[in-house]
Amino acid sequence: MSTNIFLKEIKHCRKQLYSVNSRRKFWKGNKLNFEKNVQKIVSSLKFPKKWKVFVVLGDFLANKKALPFDRDTWSSTMVAAATKRQRFEIIMFINKTSSEFLSLPALIPLIAHEAQHAWQIARSPKNYVKTYFNDTLAQKDELDAEKNVRKLPQEFIDEAALESILYCYDIGGWNAAQKMADNLWTEVPEMYSGGYDAGMTETQYKLFLRTKKKKNIKEFIAKF
Repeated sequence: MSTNIFLKEIKHCRKQLYSVNSRRKFWKGNKLNFEKNVQKIVSSLKFPKKWKVFVVLGDFLANKKALPFDRDTWSSTMVAAATKRQRFEIIMFINKTSSEFLSLPALIPLIAHEAQHAWQIARSPKNYVKTYFNDTLAQKDELDAEKNVRKLPQEFIDEAALESILYCYDIGGWNAAQKMADNLWTEVPEMYSGGYDAGMTETQYKLFLRTKKKKNIKEFIAKF
């Protein structure tokens, strides 16, 4: 993926995060453009030859509305079929609850991670299916997928973390923002099979705690 065309958009996104009113418009605009943004990113990727990748955007039905830091807001890439007769098909599911409010640059780490799973499927569908039943194999594949994310400029990963925390802050104040920060820093690396990188650095997490203590969200944004 060539990220240079998306990198310059981050500065534009940052300018819209400083006030509540501009953030409301920002979240609304991201949701309206979510499908288009995902398509734009996916179209910039290379996928394995002979494999068809179907991208699905959706939520899970639940008794209560989920929030981005909830465990059941995962995205996944799965084998749909893997024979000549049934065709070679992959489903990439992107969970809207944890992603549709994100800007295009902030969506890139998530989609880069899932795209690497598509390559893992193409290398060996049978081995990939085994990860569903084996934590050790699953962790190995997640480590590989995270390597793909680490190839990205750090600005994309930072933007995803910042937008996620601010979105939760706008929904539920500092308590919701704390849950999102905890999720990114402490929970993500241990989720499911393991093998995931933390969604923010220790320095960024400590910055969040300091600015939360001072109730100064603008300082958090400025120094993040």
